Amino acid sequence: MRRSRTLGIAACGLAALALGACGGGSDKEDAEGTVKDIAKATSDANGEEFCGLITKQLREQLTGSKGDKAKDACEKLIDSQKSRKVEVTKITKTELKGDKATVTAELKSQGQKRPQVFELTKEDGKYRLASANQ
Repeated sequence: MRRSRTLGIAACGLAALALGACGGGSDKEDAEGTVKDIAKATSDANGEEFCGLITKQLREQLTGSKGDKAKDACEKLIDSQKSRKVEVTKITKTELKGDKATVTAELKSQGQKRPQVFELTKEDGKYRLASANQ
């Protein structure tokens, strides 16, 4: 009896961990997490990570290419950038409307803080950057 109870508790714990790892959070948390991940990928000049966080349409707009060529061109573009620290110091507002989210954040780069508005769209079940404006 004790062994089956211990196994049951362990199974519940693993299920909770799996849900957390799969982004079991709210849409608000997911959208804000995307913004933080974009800042980190920018800081690291990590093209694969950054380009995976933006919509297909934005990749094509940034590169002038289509499909896989846009993905490859995007990654090369970001990888070639000089790494610069970009940090989200605070999220000031998050608005959700259907599959779209608008996240307003304060970014710090090169010692200066500035507001940034991120327009996100759900693509393949994840929030991705569709555009960003100051």
